[in-house]
Amino acid sequence: MEIQIKELKQDRLDEFYGLFSHLLHHDFPGYTPAVQQYLLEKVYTRSAFEYWLDHNLKTIFVASVDTVIVGFAIVDEPYGGVSLCRWLGVTEKQRGKGVGTLLIHKWLEHAKLLGCHKAEVAAQPEAVSFYKKVGLEDEGFRKSSYFGIDQTIFGKVLAQPSDLVMTHY
Repeated sequence: MEIQIKELKQDRLDEFYGLFSHLLHHDFPGYTPAVQQYLLEKVYTRSAFEYWLDHNLKTIFVASVDTVIVGFAIVDEPYGGVSLCRWLGVTEKQRGKGVGTLLIHKWLEHAKLLGCHKAEVAAQPEAVSFYKKVGLEDEGFRKSSYFGIDQTIFGKVLAQPSDLVMTHY
């Protein structure tokens, strides 16, 4: 089984979006059905992803096995020198096989290439052990944060802050 990590292109948007929708419904238990519906119908619509890709506002890395997308990392464009991984998802069948770890490494490599001094992600309770395992540092707990879920903030310092990078975006 060879895992390939690539940036999502428009020609695979439908496949990605199907997986994103499925995982949001089944693998993010902190979100109520009403919140899941809101996110898919108002914030993370297919047309929003299309716009973000067209305008380079997010980078989406997809993991594929035998040409089938099995995971993703959705990364906001850097702000203030910090790269934020907004979403990370892997199909249940592929968990524990290194897919998530490869996605994290690709995201961190991307952040370094952009000159970011820091990378951050907010994890739901079920994912805390994974983020610790991949070497991110627990930076604190947010109780009842966005959409009412508890989150642990994980981060990694990548470099010294640079005024040029922090003020470029």
